[in-house]
Amino acid sequence: MDGTHFLSVAILLSTFALVANKRVRSYIRTFQVQSALVALGALVVGTEHFSDRGEWDLLVVAAITLGVKVWAIPRVLLKAHGQGEPRREKDFFYNIPLLVLCCCALTAFAYFAVLGNGVPADRGASHLINAVAVVLMGLFFMISRRFALGQIVGFLVMENGLFVASLFAAGGMPFVVDLGVFVDVLSAVLIMGGLVFQLSEKFHSLDMGKLRKLRG
Repeated sequence: MDGTHFLSVAILLSTFALVANKRVRSYIRTFQVQSALVALGALVVGTEHFSDRGEWDLLVVAAITLGVKVWAIPRVLLKAHGQGEPRREKDFFYNIPLLVLCCCALTAFAYFAVLGNGVPADRGASHLINAVAVVLMGLFFMISRRFALGQIVGFLVMENGLFVASLFAAGGMPFVVDLGVFVDVLSAVLIMGGLVFQLSEKFHSLDMGKLRKLRG
């Protein structure tokens, strides 16, 4: 098993761990670990590209990932969590074993969906299966959480999965595209973070169900 395959599996397992977390602060930290693994993957692939072709763009992407997803975004989310209800931690609609079983089903679906579309069963297919499973589990995590922070983390996990798909299965995207994605993600998190702060200030809670009270 080479380094990229190990990281691909580790990122998939980190998504399972994230879904199995019960507390907001814990799954924010798990997302931080997952993003560190993504940055490490970009560093590994970027080092290969630099040594073979002299390309340095993925090394910059790895540094940006560390700065944005491992340091800045978790700090914003943890600060937003501190503004909410510290005593009300339950942030899921269904019990954790059921959520994990659903994630297993999503992984199996990703396996058959990728191989069923004529993708050769090689190392690239394995990376693609893991990445598609991460995207699906990120979406599932987003819709199975009650708090706004959980939905933001689910969106970020989906973006991690898409980035891993392009990184491990296709060798990365053009540098300009990567920068554009980072700008979009950071802008989305800042906007959603502002909405979270407003929700916390208005209702003293991060439960999205409170938004029903805004109906006219």
